[in-house]
Amino acid sequence: MQQIPGGVSVPKTPELLRDFEQFKQLLKRRAGLDLDQYKFEQTYRRIYTMMERAGYQKFTDYFNHLAADEGRLRAFIDRLAINVSELFRNPEQFEILRTQVLPDLLKRSLHLKLWSAGSSYGAEAYSMAILLHELAPNRSHQILGTDIDQEVLERARRGVFAESDMRNVPAEYKQKYFRAFQENGRTLYEADPALKRYLKFERQNLLSDPYPQGFDLIACRNVVIYFSDEAKERIFREFYNALKPGGYLFLGNTERIFNYAQIGFENPSAFFYQKPQQEVQRWRSAS
Repeated sequence: MQQIPGGVSVPKTPELLRDFEQFKQLLKRRAGLDLDQYKFEQTYRRIYTMMERAGYQKFTDYFNHLAADEGRLRAFIDRLAINVSELFRNPEQFEILRTQVLPDLLKRSLHLKLWSAGSSYGAEAYSMAILLHELAPNRSHQILGTDIDQEVLERARRGVFAESDMRNVPAEYKQKYFRAFQENGRTLYEADPALKRYLKFERQNLLSDPYPQGFDLIACRNVVIYFSDEAKERIFREFYNALKPGGYLFLGNTERIFNYAQIGFENPSAFFYQKPQQEVQRWRSAS
């Protein structure tokens, strides 16, 4: 038996393990989500707990329950992906972005192209839009937000956030870029159209879909921690290829690239990895 927080026992019998393998195959065929790319122990415990709460003892029975309702299946993927975010999460890292990384990029290009990979409901993408608008307003910057979950992408396009999402937003930005309103007894905040015009949200699976190219900065924060080491390695190499020379990869505070030099990155600051400038000629030739 495995133990998870709260003292709940998670059995791993041969029968359950075989059933779980079948569950993974069914889910991949139905939703395109390859759980073999995720850390096994963590994923098994999480799905087993969700299955047990739903009243099932077999993973394949639980899959049939999920597959019978599209909304239920989307909610499962949402919970599995752990769509937890907030604007300016880890403010000290966004301060480095504001004072060092974006100014460096803006010295080389008037119009920046950014990607929030695993963007969830858009908090990270809107945070970057605020900083870009502050530093270089009214330019044709592009910010792409991608996620595997269509439901959170719809939320991102709406650009509405709860009070809990706003706790790290500086008061000046909160007043300048958000409209407070009441909905179902809650105070919500809608982002200004000046931010939305930079943003585009699309579905993308980091584990299987082609990667867009030509970015000045890619932010992928608190996403790859759930993936296997092999999947992480592949993703980091894909990000490297997707960056322009001199571009930056921005990771979360629980993530590191231990073999960054082997991939080709430099590491000018904690949580920021840069593609070397000397790649410029090769990139221009390729384009």
